[in-house]
Order: sequence, then structure tokens, then C-alpha cells
Amino acid sequence: MSASSRKTPPAELASSTSVLLGSAFLLSVLGLFQVFSATLPRAVLGARDVDGMGMRQAAFLAAASGLCWAFARFDHRRLVALAPRALPLLWIVLAVVLVLPPVNGARRWLQIGPFGLQASEVAKPLVVLLAAWYGVWRNDEIASFRRGFLPAALGLAVTVVLVAAEPDFGTSIFLIVVGGLVLFLAGMRLRHMLGSALAVVPFFLAVMIGHFEHVMSRLQTFRDGPHEQVQRALEVMASGGLVGRGPGAGQAPLWFVPYVETDFIFASIGEQFGLAGELAVLGLFLLFLVQGFRIALFARRKDSFLLAFGLTFMVGFQALLNMSVVTGLVPPKGIGLPFVSYGGSSLLMLGCTVGILLNIARTTPKERGPAYVDRSNKRSKKSLQTSRRK
Repeated sequence: MSASSRKTPPAELASSTSVLLGSAFLLSVLGLFQVFSATLPRAVLGARDVDGMGMRQAAFLAAASGLCWAFARFDHRRLVALAPRALPLLWIVLAVVLVLPPVNGARRWLQIGPFGLQASEVAKPLVVLLAAWYGVWRNDEIASFRRGFLPAALGLAVTVVLVAAEPDFGTSIFLIVVGGLVLFLAGMRLRHMLGSALAVVPFFLAVMIGHFEHVMSRLQTFRDGPHEQVQRALEVMASGGLVGRGPGAGQAPLWFVPYVETDFIFASIGEQFGLAGELAVLGLFLLFLVQGFRIALFARRKDSFLLAFGLTFMVGFQALLNMSVVTGLVPPKGIGLPFVSYGGSSLLMLGCTVGILLNIARTTPKERGPAYVDRSNKRSKKSLQTSRRK
């Protein structure tokens, strides 16, 4: 495609930002309703573990909206430049979490007053920011194994190991996939990535299975048949039929499906709104993905493209993982449905994510050229030719 045919003024991205923001808003409102629906019946019956969850989710949604507004106005290029300074802080937080008392068998939360921060949720968008920064910083050397691949792999490995030690096997794999994709798009050689993965991943899996019993238990259960939790989720989803039992109806909230307000909230949607509701949720995520990738493809700068593509993929990949777990396609991983599942840390980070995407669309120049790869290659070739002449 020629450069002239791909010139697009920012005004043409207005529809993308509206659809992106609208889909995220509708998913969040649906999630708020589902959290109330999943927790109120048990709260009325005296369950204290879910008392006030709906109101807290509403407060989280309000705070996430504020973060979205703020990040939509904060230059994402400055955010990318600040990312490497945040990496040591992330490592410190992840390390501190490991010495705190466990909650439900895992050390994932840093208590800050009445709010519990899940450090691994902060790691997700930060890994994308760091990969985008690294792709620009090492633009001319990213294809090198020693000067391009190795430093990035070591930095990502430290983050992944700290997350896996919580233990959080699902998020650690998630970070590898998302971070690896952004680095690949930045120009890192696939053979370096696959070769290292073939050497390291078996050792990583062996350590996780050998030291954390729940990982082996989930794999064995998945091999032998659907997990009991997954089986119950499939039953309530099937009971919803085409249009569901109706808002607030069903047995999923009444202890029949554990964690129905978090990891298995998609099952509650299927029971209450049926196949139509499930397809509507899937459609909203597809709208989000299409518009997010469109913003990425219209970005002029390399860091803007990498950031928009990585953040959009991050949301879509997490949604795919969650739905795959609920429908029994992959073993349970403890990863929620973006915008929908209960969780303050996740919702706040998603608010930041949407805001960054909106800012990228807003700062797209009126006169833009081809995709960033063409421009970066031209700069690299020009600088190389100049150095040779000298």
C-alpha cells in the first residue's frame, strides 16, 4: 500500500476512539451488574466474604474512569520514556509481596490501607510499556542476540520469575506471550526467541510442577476431564439456553459455581442472558480489538504502534484465556475477564490502558506516512550509509 493511500487525519480515528471507549464502558457496566448479581444473594444469606463487593466494584469503576480520563490527556510518549524507571519499583513490589502472609494460598496482594494492590496486574501493562520502549531504544540492535535479545530476555525473566513465585503460573505465561509478541513486532529475531523458549520453558514448567502442587493438580484434572468448577460452569451456561433465565436469576451466584464473581463470571452471564448474552460479550471484545488494532496501524511512531498493539492484544488475549477456561478448553489459570470480573487492581489498570489508547489516537499526526517499520528502516539505512561515507 502506498504512503499516499495510507494518509489518515486524526478525525478519521474519532469513530475508533468512540467505539473503543463505548465497548469498554458497556463491558464494565455489565461487569458491575454481574458482580452485584453474583454477590447480593449470598450477602443476604449472611456470607461475609462477599459483603460490599458490588459497592467496591462501583468505586473501582469510578476510579478507573478517572484514570482513563487522566491517561487520555497524558502524552503516551512520555509514559514510554518513564517506563524503565518504573521497572525497579515493580521488582521491589513483587519481591515485597512474596514475604507477606498468603491469601487463598498465594502471595499476590500488597495491602495499602483498605485497598489491596495486586502487583501482577500492574506488571501486565508495564511489560508492554517496557517492550515498546526497548524496541525504540535498541532499534538498530534489536536483531542482535547479545545486544538486542539477551538484555530484554533477562529483564522479562526477572519479572516472570517473581510473578511465578507468588505463585501465579497463569500470569507468568501471560507476560511471556504478551511481552514476547511486542518485542517480536519491534524487530527481535524469532529464532532467538524460539530457541531460548525451547531451552528454558521445560525447566520452568518442571520447577512450577515440582514446587507448586496446585499446578500439577490442575494439569492432571484437565487431562482426566473437566474440573468440577468448570463442569458446574458448563452446566449453568447450558441451562441458560438461547436467551437465558433472566437478569439476576439462576443458581450460579448461590455457591454452585465458585468464584462466579471473578474467574467464572462468564458462566453467570451465560446462565442469565444465554447464548445471546455470551455472543454480545464476545462482540464487544471484538469491537474493542478491531478499534485498538486500527489505532495501532494508524500510529506514525514505532513506540506508539508497539504500545497500542501490545495493550490491545493484552486485553484480547486475557479475554480469550478466561473464556477458554470457563468453557473447559484450557486448565484453570486464575485470570479474570477484562472489564467484567470483580477486581480493583485489574479494573484500574484497564482504565489506564484505555486512556493510553485514546491518547495514541489523539496524538496521531494529521499527515502520516507508512507503517513505522518503513520509517525506522529508512532511518537506519540512512544512518548506516552516512557512517560508511564517513
